[in-house]
Parts: sequence; C-alpha cells; structure tokens
Amino acid sequence: MSTMTINGKLAPLPDDPDALLIDVVRDSLDLTGTKLVCGAGVCGACTVLVDGVPAVSCLMPASAAAGKSITSVEGIGGATLHPVQKAFMAHDALQCGFCTPGFIVEAAAFHDGWRAARGTAAPSREEIGAALSGHLCRCGAYDGIFRAVADACAGRFDGDDIQPPRLEARDKVTGKARYTVDIRHDGQLEGVILRSQQAHARLGELDFAAARAIEGVGAVVSLLGDDRIVRYVGEPIAAVAARDRKTALAALAAIQFSSE
Repeated sequence: MSTMTINGKLAPLPDDPDALLIDVVRDSLDLTGTKLVCGAGVCGACTVLVDGVPAVSCLMPASAAAGKSITSVEGIGGATLHPVQKAFMAHDALQCGFCTPGFIVEAAAFHDGWRAARGTAAPSREEIGAALSGHLCRCGAYDGIFRAVADACAGRFDGDDIQPPRLEARDKVTGKARYTVDIRHDGQLEGVILRSQQAHARLGELDFAAARAIEGVGAVVSLLGDDRIVRYVGEPIAAVAARDRKTALAALAAIQFSSE
C-alpha cells in the first residue's frame, strides 16, 4: 500500500486510481480545513503544500502524493501560530472564513520563501497579488489579506500571540472551523446537482433509470419547471442523493436527456 506523510504523520493512500488528494485529506483523514469549492483548480480553497510547494488538491490524484510530504492548513504553524495566521487575525483578513485556509497555506509558503530571500523587507501589493493570484475570496476581504501578508513578511507578527477582533478568527485561520459541508452523520447521503450547459433550451424527457440503478443512490429527482426550459448556464436540471460524492457524480453522468 502506498503512503504519504501529512502534517508529520504517515497516512495510507487508497488503491482507487480515480481518488483525488482532497478526497483523502477531507474524507479519509477528516482534515476538513481543506475546502472543496470549485473542483476545477480555480479558487484555491483546497490548496495544500506538496513537499513545500502549494498545489490544488482537487485536481491532484491521490496516487501522485505517494512518498511525498503534504501539509494542510492544520499543519501550518505547528504548536504556535504562523506569523501569517496572526496577521490574518489582527487585520481581520477574513469574513465567512471558508476560503481562508487556502489563503493561509499559500501565504505561509510565500512568507517563508520571502523571508528566506528578502529578510524583513515588505513585499509590494503587486508581488503579493501575483503570489495569491490563484485564490478567490467571495466576501471580498482582499484589502485585509494584502495588508496581513505584507505585515507578516515585514516581521510585524513574529512575536507573541494576539487577541483577534473576531472570536472565531483563530478557528478560521487554523482550519478548525466547521461548516455544514464538514459535518458527517451515520447514514448521511451526499447531494449533487446536474446543471445546464446551455444558456437557453427546452429539454426532452429526463431518463433516470440508469442513475437510480447504481448501487448507493438514494434518490434522483427533476428540478425542471413544467415548461422544461432552462434559461441560463448553470440552471439546476436534476439532483442526486447518494452514499458518497463519487457515487452521486456517477449517477449524474448516467442521467440521459436531449434538448429540443
């Protein structure tokens, strides 16, 4: 069996060739600080360090982590907070906090490389922007994020711990904050939605037979209106509930329909 080292501990990797690193990190190891958002390597929320280099875990096959050292947000800072984590807290560089772990991982790697090469010289906004260009904050906390990274790199948060303005800030910068997608119950089903790829179309009959026949699928339902018209890209067409995300996605792929 292949293994990786994550946050200093040895962990097994699945034999499934389709398994992604994020599946192992979140589902197998319950390190839910790493967030699955876009699933396309665009938003940066799932960023981890692979042998010290930032990588999006939603695109990385789990098998590619064999023999490598992985660091998730839970491993940043160790026993004490990293300067970047303290700076994010002090500058309130977060709101909902869902994207924050990815920013922390990337910013910590940038900080460590910067300090090794430049000491306590402050990076420019353009240099920080280039380093964090693969990350999106839907709350728009960019000003605080940029100031936090600049001050951390300048050494202003090398000292003792701080008292953040938000009570939950520490949990958000360390990956301990739990959201609804991080909670698992016995027998819980996972839902996914089939969305339109067309801006405007009338759909024919939806055929759910093959999707419902897949083992582990609990339900498949239509989300179309009575006129069967989709009016924008991304409009919901159908929903699936299954025992896990992999099974649910397989059921989505099995749904058959045509456009008129």
